[in-house]
Amino acid sequence: MIPDNRYLPKSQEFNRSVQKRLFFIFAAVTLLFILLSSILLPYRLYLRDVQEARTKARDVSELIRVGLLSTMISTGDSEKIRGLIAAFQKKYDFQFRMIRSSHVEKQHGIKEDEQATDDLIKQVLQTGKSRDDWMDRTTFRYVSPFIADVRCQECHESISGKEIGIGQVLGASEIIFDLSVKEAESIRLIIEIVFLIMASLLTMGLVFFFIVKKGILEAKLLIDKEDE
Repeated sequence: MIPDNRYLPKSQEFNRSVQKRLFFIFAAVTLLFILLSSILLPYRLYLRDVQEARTKARDVSELIRVGLLSTMISTGDSEKIRGLIAAFQKKYDFQFRMIRSSHVEKQHGIKEDEQATDDLIKQVLQTGKSRDDWMDRTTFRYVSPFIADVRCQECHESISGKEIGIGQVLGASEIIFDLSVKEAESIRLIIEIVFLIMASLLTMGLVFFFIVKKGILEAKLLIDKEDE
């Protein structure tokens, strides 16, 4: 058989073309995974952090409500109430203030913390429903109402001076969490995961590339040589 000198270069050119295509396909898939990870991971972690902040705020708010109510009924000592709040703040790391409703202000005056100064707190006092918002990118605020029950009727009065009605809003607690540390942890986690994905894809891509190159393309080239 007379060798066809034009055949071998064409085979090599075909192999190089296939290698380039494999490389670009792998690069495109890697880039796509990295982009999706960079978009989806921050969003999922943001949702997780928000949900954790809300759950923690609700739990702390309920603990404070129960503790304050118990202390008010048993002693009414404002220093003990402040000590109780300080203990919760030390354990759960948050800022706190207690806002009185208008009828509690009328009955007891404004002696404690700053009163209602923004729409969110006013909404809680008016509706008796909890609200939350972001004061900035990493500062989460949760405001919950203090609702009167039968035990509150022993001490509290309505605007008219009569016994406070069950279900009336006595005030609200404002709990503020600084989530900057949580944000930094989430960013580190995102970076670690993206690098892990990149390393995994690069490793798998290189393994696949050499399998195709050695096991298929070079084997085909060798067969072509033998057939000449």
